[in-house]
Amino acid sequence: MGAFVQILVLLAFMAAGAIVFFLRLAPPPRISDLLIKIVLWALLLVMGFRLGNAGELRERLGEIGLLALGTAVASVAGTVLAIRAAYALLEAVRSRLAGRAGPAAAPGNAVASAGAEAAGGASAGTAVAGRFDWGHFKGPAVLLAVVVVGFVSGALAPEVRLDYGRVTGWVLNALLFMIGLQFAQSGISLRAAFVRADTALVPAATVVGSLAGGLAVAAVFGISAGKGLALSAGFGWYSLSGVLISDLGDPALGSAAFLANMIREALALVLIPVLAATRRPYAAIGVAGATAMDVTLPLIEQCVGPESVPVSFTSGAILSLLVPVLVPLFFSMGL
Repeated sequence: MGAFVQILVLLAFMAAGAIVFFLRLAPPPRISDLLIKIVLWALLLVMGFRLGNAGELRERLGEIGLLALGTAVASVAGTVLAIRAAYALLEAVRSRLAGRAGPAAAPGNAVASAGAEAAGGASAGTAVAGRFDWGHFKGPAVLLAVVVVGFVSGALAPEVRLDYGRVTGWVLNALLFMIGLQFAQSGISLRAAFVRADTALVPAATVVGSLAGGLAVAAVFGISAGKGLALSAGFGWYSLSGVLISDLGDPALGSAAFLANMIREALALVLIPVLAATRRPYAAIGVAGATAMDVTLPLIEQCVGPESVPVSFTSGAILSLLVPVLVPLFFSMGL
């Protein structure tokens, strides 16, 4: 129920931003873009400070950090591979169907191919496939620098007792409000965005890839398959998955899940701009996991383009609803 309520709240803020645009109260697009960047940097700075300032997290890193890091890396790698494979299969199927349909269906096939290219190929704001440019790393470098500055500041400062969830929550709500406004400014059809194959393909491939990573971790670290799957089924939602596993009777594994999903979120923040500049930009949505509907959505929108917002939000929402179901299910399997 908590995940469902959270989704409704986030949708409400995005809808409010769109309403402001339709009431002709929105600032110019360049101002909207600048505001999103400023608030995004503020969010990343706070997140970095939180990581550096939490002594408890630093202690856990020494105890179970390797398992957590392995889970995060395997889940992210599995997701990227699964999404690339899924789009390759989708393109092969479409090409086969186009061949059977013959020349008469060429216009319709061209539209379908254009849709596939917009989703799995080069999209607005991304680089043309095969053209390498060091400039693509400027964005990730700036974002990473903001996180590092926050982390170092937090590590050097005395431990602060703050309700970070409330602070980042309101910053995030402001970001989603601006994203809703910017999406409305883009003029993209919401209906057309939701009926694309990506809306189902991205979250499905993310689930498959993440769970495959969990099985690989189970084999490498010598834990049961059920525990490996439970670790990776958090999909980046660290505040829930760790608590679920701890409440099921394994605090150590719960701590590993907490750290693994936090590391996945950190990896996503670094990888999203890089993946957005590849031939499969929607892999950026997959690596974000459940956070694609909230924390990483502003970054995805900035790097992949406004057309990615419906797919990103839907993917994050689906994964968020699966976490409270899959984590206890896999943990109880005890395979």
